[in-house]
Amino acid sequence: MFHMTDWITSGTWDLGDKEKQRMSACMDALVDGSVLDLGCRDGTFALTLAKQYPKRRVVGIDLSEKDIAWANEQAIKMKLENCVFHVMDLFNAPSLGKFDTVVFMETLEHLPPNRVDEAFNLALGMAEKRFIVTVPANSHISDPDHKSVLYREQFHGRVKWIPDMPRIWLGFYIDK
Repeated sequence: MFHMTDWITSGTWDLGDKEKQRMSACMDALVDGSVLDLGCRDGTFALTLAKQYPKRRVVGIDLSEKDIAWANEQAIKMKLENCVFHVMDLFNAPSLGKFDTVVFMETLEHLPPNRVDEAFNLALGMAEKRFIVTVPANSHISDPDHKSVLYREQFHGRVKWIPDMPRIWLGFYIDK
């Protein structure tokens, strides 16, 4: 169910209605407990989640030092003691331990094709209860940084599709 949320964002990326709808759909798909946001960019999803659910432990990682610094500053300013961000390569993320939910939004397509399965399996292994993934549909390749194209058919039979996902994205989860 798409709901209006006051998203906490740096404004350094396009947070349009479809992006908000995608993140709302993922928020609705979360299970109770801790959340790891892999490839969190400026922490928009994680910060907003931590504010709305102060009893959840929320961790975000990304390679961008600037984005992670901004996210940590916002968490401190807003007194979100349940939220922290790390500059970290996702292939080093297992050092953070396991989380009830691992969220992997708009990240797999940035990896070279020969690393997609490795990253997918690594992230899936960190999830205790649910693993949530979104990627652009193969018909929506608009970013020059996209290195991999993903198709719905790759995931059939292994996943549950997230309701209310905008059609230009594939959004699914795996329960463990």
